[in-house]
Amino acid sequence: MRIAIDIRPLVSPHKTGVGIVTECLVRHMARLAPEDEFILFATGSEDALMNLPTFKEPNIRLEPLRLPNKLASLLWFLPFGPTMERFLSIKPDAWLFPHAHLLRTKLPYLVFFHDAALRAVPECFTWKDHARAKAADEDRIFQKAQRVIAVSKHSAHDATAFYDVPVQNVVTAPLGVDHDLYIPREQPNDRSFRAAYDLNLPYILCLATREPRKNIDSVIRAYDAYRNQGGAPIPLVIAGAKGWSMKNIDDALATSPYRADIREVFYVPEKHKPALYRGALVVAFPSFYEGFGLPVLEAMACGTPIITSISSSLPDLAGDAALLVDPHNVSDIVSALQALLTEPDGSKLRATLRNRGIERAKQYSWSKTAGIVLDQLKSIVKT
Repeated sequence: MRIAIDIRPLVSPHKTGVGIVTECLVRHMARLAPEDEFILFATGSEDALMNLPTFKEPNIRLEPLRLPNKLASLLWFLPFGPTMERFLSIKPDAWLFPHAHLLRTKLPYLVFFHDAALRAVPECFTWKDHARAKAADEDRIFQKAQRVIAVSKHSAHDATAFYDVPVQNVVTAPLGVDHDLYIPREQPNDRSFRAAYDLNLPYILCLATREPRKNIDSVIRAYDAYRNQGGAPIPLVIAGAKGWSMKNIDDALATSPYRADIREVFYVPEKHKPALYRGALVVAFPSFYEGFGLPVLEAMACGTPIITSISSSLPDLAGDAALLVDPHNVSDIVSALQALLTEPDGSKLRATLRNRGIERAKQYSWSKTAGIVLDQLKSIVKT
């Protein structure tokens, strides 16, 4: 089987969500199917394509198109533009699209459905985001796919509810975690990694892209209330790449009476993230909406207690290994912080959640995800 994979999410210098999923899938599928050939396709300027990771697997062929992404997108936006396979040196049997970017193909394809955030929480996105999704014609992309891979049961439901994808075409493949990287044991480089951010004392961690959907301003307000009510002066660390509409976060920081104890860390490289999780007493991730919730799985694998939302896919992912809160209720987040950090049995509760999280994370692996995707690719090639 010869599979073309759209790896355009990997041309970004800062890998987040979809980029991490794309790279992990490629590597694990190549290892699981050594007899199959994987053709990796990306577009971008010479500088952008330099950001692509190195793939050493012998059954991987990299075929970049040195064309700025805006021009490439225009090619597939035009009604009679060329197909993507036209730019490959050999014809694949099918395509795998890790994200519903603008695309054009006459071959069978499988596309990932990460979430319906644009429609479930539209207020959390800019008009440009909505316009971009409409221009990409995501409804058509999902409805015309031979298979749609949903990253959770919740996303599978949303694919049919918001995009009218036929139920029989949706297959659930939960995402995974790198169990060689995200482990509960402290590693030799952890202290030096954390020292780069001046974080070798206990702290509360909130690691997420700074955008409205992640609800970071509520974490800051909850921290203020926790401290006002006698909570220990443990620093709060806000970590993650800059997104958009950060005014609520900036306002919350500016008005916090404990601003001196709130530290900001911007984009964190993948190799540093486990050290930050392992150094935290608690991870706060009360997002309004998630299709899966990779930070929750990563924190569980590292043995760090988690506060997360009782909404979207997060309860199913976390199970009994986290404290679940209403993301719209700051008092809920405050109560969770107190239960873990102030109450007499807080250390016992943290230990319980740590052990539950470690065990729960073992259920998720990239090999499992890759295996499901490979099976579905084989099924669409046969049909």
